[in-house]
Amino acid sequence: MLFLTNKIIMMTVVTLVQVLSGEEPFAVRVLEYSPAPGQFVNSVTDDGYAINDPIAAVGAPDGGGTADGALDVVTLGGFGGSIALAFDHMVEDHPLNPYGMDAIVFGNAWWVVGDVNRHWAECGTIEISLDANENDVADDPWYLIPGSHISQPVAQFVSQTWDNNTNDATYPPADALWIPPGFFAVGETMVSTVAYALPLDVFGNTSVVNPLSGTGQEGVFGYTDYTPTLFLGDLDGDDFVDDFSLTPEEFYTVADNPYFTGISAGSGGGDAFDIAWAIDPSSGAFALLPGFHFLRITTSVNAVLGPFGEKSVEVDAVSDVRPDLTGDADGDVDIDLRDISFALTCLSHDGNSRAACAPAEINLVRIVEPSDLIQVMVRMTGP
Repeated sequence: MLFLTNKIIMMTVVTLVQVLSGEEPFAVRVLEYSPAPGQFVNSVTDDGYAINDPIAAVGAPDGGGTADGALDVVTLGGFGGSIALAFDHMVEDHPLNPYGMDAIVFGNAWWVVGDVNRHWAECGTIEISLDANENDVADDPWYLIPGSHISQPVAQFVSQTWDNNTNDATYPPADALWIPPGFFAVGETMVSTVAYALPLDVFGNTSVVNPLSGTGQEGVFGYTDYTPTLFLGDLDGDDFVDDFSLTPEEFYTVADNPYFTGISAGSGGGDAFDIAWAIDPSSGAFALLPGFHFLRITTSVNAVLGPFGEKSVEVDAVSDVRPDLTGDADGDVDIDLRDISFALTCLSHDGNSRAACAPAEINLVRIVEPSDLIQVMVRMTGP
C-alpha cells in the first residue's frame, strides 16, 4: 500500500510540473489531413460523430474499452491515407519513461471476444520529425518507426493507384461515396498514395492474431490502432472504471508495455513506442533523435474485406509519456548506483541536511527513511 501511495503522490507531482511548464501532453494541432478512399471518409456515425474530422485526433482520447472501439475518432481511409499532428513541445526520449516508451498513439481497436491475442485492428505506421530548424514547420526529415514487421523499408514502401471511374474495376474505389472530398482535383482522373506496407498474412485479415500467441509475449508492436484504448480510470482493463478521480493527463500518459500481451495495470492502453526505434528509412540507420515535435500516421494495410470494407486506421489521440521519477534520489533524471549512494548518505543526515536531501524524500514525509531507499532499489531492477 505504501508503494502505491508513493506512486500516486509522484504522479500528482509530475502532473503539477507539467501543468506549470505550460506543456500540453496531447497533440495540439493538425498539420495535414489526407485521407485515402474509404467507406467512412464522408460519414457521420449513428451517434453524430463526423469521423472525417481531423480535430478528433487533437487533445485527449475518448476511449472505447476492450470490447468496442471509440467513436470520437478520425478515419484515414484506405492505403496511404494519413494525418500529421504537432505537439507544443519536444516529446523527449526520456530515460525515466516506463519501459523506455516515449509516446502513445490511441485508436479504436478492441479485443475479439475478450481474447488479448486477437485484435480487431486496422494498423498504421508511425513517422516522427524533429523541428531541428525551429521554424515550427514540418520541413525537416521524417523518420520511420519500423516496429515488428517492417524489416525492409525501401522494398515495403509501395504505391496504390486510385481512379474516379467507379464503374471500371481496374483501379479502386468501386463506390463514389468512398472518395474523400477534394481527393481528385478538377480534371484529374488518377491519384496515387504511398505507404510502408505491412504484410497481409499478419495484418490483412478481419482480426490480427498475435504471432506469439500463447507465450504471453506480444509479436506486434510499433504500429497504431492495435491495442485498445481504455475507459478513463479503468486501471485493470476490465471495462469498469476503478478511479473516477483520474484526469486524462494522468491516465493517458502512462505507457503500456508493448512487449507483453494485455494492457499494463494503470495504463490507458494505446500503442506506445520508443523514439530510439526511429530509423532513416532510406538507409535503415538509427535516427538517434533526442525527441520529436511532429508525428505522422498512415494506413499501411492494403486490403478490402468485403462487407467489412477497407482496412483503415482510425486515430483517437496521441500523447507524450509521463516519466516516472520515483527512485531518482539525487535528482539527476536517471536511476543508477549513485542514487543508492545518495539515499544511504541522506539516511545518516540530521534535519539540517533536509534541503540537500530533498530529492531522496521519495515518500514526501519530510525525512529520508528506509522506505525511500527501498524505492530506489526497486527502480534499479525495473521500470
